[in-house]
Amino acid sequence: MNLKYFLFVSFFTILSCRTNDAFSLKKMSKQKRHQYISSNLESKNGSDLGNLIYHIKLAKVDLRPYNEILLKKLNDAVFPYDIFILSDLLIERENNKTEVEKILSSKIKVWDSGTWSEKFWELIKNHNLSVEKPKYYDFENSSSSKKYNVSEFIETKINGNEIGKNPLLMVNWNIVSYQNGKLIEALIKLDIKQIDITSKNQSVNLYGKSGIDGLLNVTTN
Repeated sequence: MNLKYFLFVSFFTILSCRTNDAFSLKKMSKQKRHQYISSNLESKNGSDLGNLIYHIKLAKVDLRPYNEILLKKLNDAVFPYDIFILSDLLIERENNKTEVEKILSSKIKVWDSGTWSEKFWELIKNHNLSVEKPKYYDFENSSSSKKYNVSEFIETKINGNEIGKNPLLMVNWNIVSYQNGKLIEALIKLDIKQIDITSKNQSVNLYGKSGIDGLLNVTTN
């Protein structure tokens, strides 16, 4: 088979799957469609949930009858991806704003990490949501870029028993050394974008005795 023809057919097939009502929602009776959507919203997670929501919106199905299911799903969600797509969907309706704010605030330790942190703060800013940020960082120039107060961050995490005084330090996924008692001095030198914590128990499982004080994973700009 001609390579160009094969690539064209493959691209067209993928595009068709994305643009057509792949779940045939429009062809279902109203009762069957309601049962199908309800059961799948309750059972699916991750990319399967994202794909379902994509096709529901593509078929222009009214999501108001599923509002309580979606709110419960958001309240029970444990992964940033699910929290994000459900929040983004629910906030389209103004009367969900207070509940979404409450749930996002309660799950901040789940989503305020890694690359998700910036995505969520952008969502919060775009929809003018009232979600209180931790006190140990501010945003630069009203953007979602963080400016850490390193001393306050370390104090908060030590007082919360998440890390000890001399945690392992990982910068852009590479373990780096620093002098005992000089963690803050080491961090101040970095152009920090995000700091994530690996708790003491998890760090010991990963790194043995050297992880007894936990681990800081720093991503730089």
